[in-house]
This record gives sequence, C-alpha cells and structure tokens, in this order.
Amino acid sequence: MIDLNHDLTGLENCRVIRFDGVRFGEAEAPLIREVSLRIVYNHDQVMTIACAGNYLDELAVGFLRSEGLLGTASDIEKLEMRREERVVEILTVDHRRVKAAAGQGGGALFSSGARGIAAKRADKKNLGNLSMIIDPKKVLRWMEELVDRSVLHNTSHGTHCSALGDQEGILICREDIGRHNTIDMIGGYTLLHNVDCSDKILLTTGRISSEMVQKVWNLGIPVIITRSAPTAEAVRILEGAGMTLIGYVREGKMNIYTHQNRVDTGL
Repeated sequence: MIDLNHDLTGLENCRVIRFDGVRFGEAEAPLIREVSLRIVYNHDQVMTIACAGNYLDELAVGFLRSEGLLGTASDIEKLEMRREERVVEILTVDHRRVKAAAGQGGGALFSSGARGIAAKRADKKNLGNLSMIIDPKKVLRWMEELVDRSVLHNTSHGTHCSALGDQEGILICREDIGRHNTIDMIGGYTLLHNVDCSDKILLTTGRISSEMVQKVWNLGIPVIITRSAPTAEAVRILEGAGMTLIGYVREGKMNIYTHQNRVDTGL
C-alpha cells in the first residue's frame, strides 16, 4: 500500500519496498508533487496545466505569453493568484474587446506540453544578427551549476530544470515536472520584470524538441544550452531562426549543432 505524506517543498514521501542489489527492505522514496493549475483569462477562458505547483504566477503569465495572449507586462490590468486553490486569474487591459472578438463562448482547455499558437513562426524575428561569443569552458561550468541547483530533481529524479543566464552566469532557475513549463516560467518572469532577452542564454536539462525551440525563439533568446540532445526538426528550426544550440553538455564534452560562430571554438 502506498502511503503519501505531503511536503510543502513540492515533494511527497512514498513508502516503498526497495531492492538494493542484495535484499528487499522498507524505505521511503521522495516523489515530486503533481497538481493542476487553473488559469482564468479575461473571466471566461479557462486553461489547465499540470505542474509541480511552484511559481504559479510566472507559469500562468508565461503560458499566456507563449500562446500569444500576452505581449508585455503593460497588457495586464489585473493578476490575482490564489495559491491554495492553485488558480491564477489574469485580466488584460483590452479584455472587453478580446471578449467581443471571441464571442460569448469560453472554456478553452489546454494541458501541459505542446501548445498551438506558439508553433506559428511567421512573425518571429530571425536572431542570427545578434552578436555573442561564448567561452566553451563557461558552458561546461554553467551546466554543472545547473545540475547542482536542480534541487527537486536531485532529490526525486522527477523534474526538469531550466535557467536564464547571460555571459556572467546563471540568473534564475526554475524546476517543474514538464520541461515546457520551465520555459514558460522563465517567459513569465522576464515579462513581469521587463527583462530584455536578446543577450540572454537559456540552459536546460531537457530534450530540445521543436516546441521547446518555438518557446525560446518567442522570448528572443539566441542561445540554448542543454544537457540532452535535440530532435532533427528542432535543429532545422534553430538553423532558420538564427539560434545557436549547444547540446549534450556532459562529462566535459558538448556538441554545437547550429550557428557555431557564437562559440569560441578556435576553428
């Protein structure tokens, strides 16, 4: 029988029978919490996202930004977070016009993972003309730091971690059960704090898929560094977007997949 004891840090302890290679015995295994965040947009559009329950305001704002429903912090007339209910309500300054355009129907439902509007890239800016030279030694050091700062993952092995950085190092880290959510949290943070992302770097532990690229491109971040690998479609999009991808950064090694001119390789 599973016995779950709730923990306020985002983890829950689960009683298990563990085999240590020699014998079975009782033990406790930490599990990452999974909850549903409800985003209420302009009163009657409701979106639901599975998440770990942290940084709910950033996740909600970043999700709406990714979907093209928010552009800047000035678009927000009111933001109310009810943490215990895990509800974030957002009202935009033009909510009456938005409602009239959408009609009286509401109740759009989304789940965490790939989104729809973010996949439309016709109006996105090509980032290839943004100059930045990265020291590969720093890349290795930043990835080690990201792994060290992945507190929930290092305890439960059930999350992804992403970070926003610049040439000086990591600025903020966000962890969640979904790698897409970590990017949305960073998107929400940068929107709410009016952070210019044109000279920033996105570090992540997760696989780089086309949806992940779309989210980072939408933020205007020109460089992605990941501990994992990309998909072929992601590389094609990165090439066309003018974005640099440094992947499979581990054990002192890395692959530079696109726009290698931003990395000081000596070649």
